[in-house]
Amino acid sequence: MNIIETNLKFKNSMTNRSTTKRIILHHAEASKCTAEDIHRWHLNNGWAGAGYHFLVRKDGSVYRLRPENKVGAHAQGANSNSIGICFEGAYMTETMPQAQIDAGKELVAYLKEKYDISKVQAHRDVCSTSCPGKNFPFEEIAGTKASNIPVNTTPKPAPAQTPKLSGNDWVRRLQKECNAQGFSRQVVDSIPGKNTLAGCPTCRRGARGNITRLIQERLNGLGYNCGKVDSIFGSRTENAVKTLQKVHGLTIDGIVGQKTWRILLGM
Repeated sequence: MNIIETNLKFKNSMTNRSTTKRIILHHAEASKCTAEDIHRWHLNNGWAGAGYHFLVRKDGSVYRLRPENKVGAHAQGANSNSIGICFEGAYMTETMPQAQIDAGKELVAYLKEKYDISKVQAHRDVCSTSCPGKNFPFEEIAGTKASNIPVNTTPKPAPAQTPKLSGNDWVRRLQKECNAQGFSRQVVDSIPGKNTLAGCPTCRRGARGNITRLIQERLNGLGYNCGKVDSIFGSRTENAVKTLQKVHGLTIDGIVGQKTWRILLGM
């Protein structure tokens, strides 16, 4: 397996991944991009740098992005035990060239053998997204058996614990509450966009109310345990926020500002 080393410079230290149980496949949603492009985009998001571990380009070349042993930033709630692979291209509309398919198959097979794993998922399997696109040849790259074999240890932290914690409904309730409290006048459409992000207030220890409650629901739903959902931004909520910030390479201050809201919103 020929992997091209990029030696990208990451802004912050990153957490080592303690276990590897699955591979998650993405597309770049860009017809043409380099490893450096992805790294720059993710730095601009306020992240430590490229969130994927590998990039497979259309010509079949494979590049290392985030160090393979580090927790990624590519699938919210599912980063702690996964490796993220990004494929150059926009596969809602494009067709993947054979060289890229072959390289993707080889990389996935190599990682499955290296980590003794069998589970391969599309980004859309773990998050509310269309990634990696309807034209992405998932079965060919992942293998028809691999995509449906369950992990035999701790389940992924991404799924909501109750129906009300599902991504779209949570976003809808957040939008509605931000409007009700006068922080925004946005359309309540369950879609986390720039207007939703702009309408989210900064929250910190000592805050109380429905927005704090929504933050607690989201933290618990993503596996960052803040204890009882009581609408009070106390020490356990602050510590859960700090853990999320550490995992995603943000400033660890326990304050839910725009960069932390972006992670909670899955943007």
